[in-house]
Amino acid sequence: MLFDNQGNYTATARQMHLSVRAVTYRLDRIHSLTGYHPGEPTQRFTLHAAVLGARLLGWPPSAPA
Repeated sequence: MLFDNQGNYTATARQMHLSVRAVTYRLDRIHSLTGYHPGEPTQRFTLHAAVLGARLLGWPPSAPA
């Protein structure tokens, strides 16, 4: 959703029904795990490409019903 909102944390938080602080914490966590920060435009593009690629590959697989 961050990608759909062009990196706007407030709009993303509103859309996800979270506080801005919760969104910021999650983005900081992504940064600590991947080394890429969603707030940096070129790094956000890399993360967005990875997310789109994962979705196209069906990853992660959905849980059995």
